Amino acid sequence: MVQKQFIISNSSNIMNYNIYYLYFILGLLFISCTTQDTQLEQALSLAGNNRHELEHVITHYSHSAKDSLKLRAARFLIKNMPGHYTLEGDIINEYREKIYADSNACYFSKRALEISITHMKSIQQVSRKQEDVQHVKAAFLIRHIDRSFERLEQHSWLQDIPFNLFLEYILPYRMGHERIDLWIDSLEISPISLVKLKHLDNLKYTIENISNNLQLKNSDKLISNDLIYQLCKNYIYNDCRFQAIYDNFRSRAIAIPSVIDCIPYYANRNGYHYWNTVKSPETKNTNILGAFERKSSKIYRRTYSRQFTLTQKEGEYIPEFFQDPFYKDVSNEYMHTTNIHVHLHHPLKKERRYAYLSVFNSLQWQPIAIGELTSTGADFKDMGKKLVYLPVYYPKRQMTPLHYPFILNLNEEIKYLIPDTLAKQNLRLYRKYPLSNAIYNYNKQLETTIIELSETPDFKSPDTLRVTSNIAGTYCECILDNKKLYRHSRIEIPMGCACAEIIFLDSNNHPIPVQIDSTFIVGFDGNPLSNINRRQNTPDILVAFPHPVHLSKIIVLPRSDGNGIYPGDEYELFYHDLEGWQSLGRQIATDYHLDYDNVPRGALYWLHNRTKGVEERIFTVNEKGEIRFW
Repeated sequence: MVQKQFIISNSSNIMNYNIYYLYFILGLLFISCTTQDTQLEQALSLAGNNRHELEHVITHYSHSAKDSLKLRAARFLIKNMPGHYTLEGDIINEYREKIYADSNACYFSKRALEISITHMKSIQQVSRKQEDVQHVKAAFLIRHIDRSFERLEQHSWLQDIPFNLFLEYILPYRMGHERIDLWIDSLEISPISLVKLKHLDNLKYTIENISNNLQLKNSDKLISNDLIYQLCKNYIYNDCRFQAIYDNFRSRAIAIPSVIDCIPYYANRNGYHYWNTVKSPETKNTNILGAFERKSSKIYRRTYSRQFTLTQKEGEYIPEFFQDPFYKDVSNEYMHTTNIHVHLHHPLKKERRYAYLSVFNSLQWQPIAIGELTSTGADFKDMGKKLVYLPVYYPKRQMTPLHYPFILNLNEEIKYLIPDTLAKQNLRLYRKYPLSNAIYNYNKQLETTIIELSETPDFKSPDTLRVTSNIAGTYCECILDNKKLYRHSRIEIPMGCACAEIIFLDSNNHPIPVQIDSTFIVGFDGNPLSNINRRQNTPDILVAFPHPVHLSKIIVLPRSDGNGIYPGDEYELFYHDLEGWQSLGRQIATDYHLDYDNVPRGALYWLHNRTKGVEERIFTVNEKGEIRFW
């Protein structure tokens, strides 16, 4: 009897639990719906006089249960519409007129070009925004939604596609800040490519492969207008961002779910990167197209849906990138990431809401991740590893360090780079940028260079020398310790080898002017970016000195990127502390390396060429004195 009562009691508890669970789920659904309704209502309230147009779209799809998905699509587009806009202005409209006046170009090319120019900073700065939520008409939105669903039913590769993928990566009506039109009615998939696709074994093809087999109808005629051609040549065709826009528009036009992903700032090089990603429900596409050996700390995705809204303290500055609500952090889709907490080195004088992690790019720190500040520090999610970061905040719009720069290693540990001004070291520097495998190999090839020195032009009894690579692997050299006088030199560079410079130094280590055949002048012009390329049947290089000379050294520079140390250039070495970069002095190089004394240990360093060049990387020095660029 006791056991039976227990069972009954337990059954009652289970029933109560199920009721509570049901209420809990219903509560969550209510909160979710309320949140979505709030977002929709906010969009409608921003529409002003255009509100009735957007409400008409919702009403249009509310009468029939068979339109329930279209109703969800309409709500999705409208509630995320604030912040999407068309650029208008005299200059951009003049470009538009020239683009669409080109009778030779196809519609796709014209449209893709218009989308591209709306992303140009120079155009944005002289244009005004025409907000979609205040101008999009019901007829346009209804037609676009209906056609999008027709394509969803038409194309076999979209069968069973998750609805959230359809909403975000196929449904949106715009790709940039172009004028709104029904491009969905103007672009068709080539019937030939559709027929071809039917004959393929679709079981073997993912959406990525299908997209490679589809072509747009009548899309091969490019813009021919001269002014527009120059615009494309100078700004668009050479920029990955515009290529990504083109690829993304093409993907959407052939009903392939796609999106633009980006690295706003590389973490180990200058520059940024954008690319188009096909979003497949079958496979994860983790290829960063065109990034090569460059590394990222963060990867963001450009979305139609709003991702976040920042609330800032009064007077707080937020960098432009983080003011844009249409970027989604997708770093963990591409990389192994980690969450970290960065402590404050000292209390802040004024309360702030946000802190940032920055990476060194284009000779300055660039904010790449945002985190909320607490009394102890800031939390950052999904950060790339084996990189150097500087935690910062913005009092009065001025980037200011929160702590020392640090290395986030593969074990997810933070190692602060704190300069020890009491423990000093001497540094010999050969480069301001990482040495690539290609340059190292060019230098190794030059090690078989043969140099003959003679007092007479007939080279009857020459002294034969070989060069060896220096300790850093950045150039080859030959040191002479004899007291002989020479007037002539014959140089045999290995076949297929590229040599940038050949320098003869006298007993005072001063370069000796030479007489040389014009064929080889680029090897003696003082420019490390011009090269002698030894080809078959190329004669040896004959050099004549203006008078008999004592030689102390011969230096042979390989083909390179111009980021070595070069005599005559002015350099400045910095280390980083809590106040920022601190100078360790300027030097005008007199050799192909620099020596710095009394350098604090344990810090982050940066060698800046004040004469020329923009490729420079921060570096650390380990206990063995080995330099590591970041």
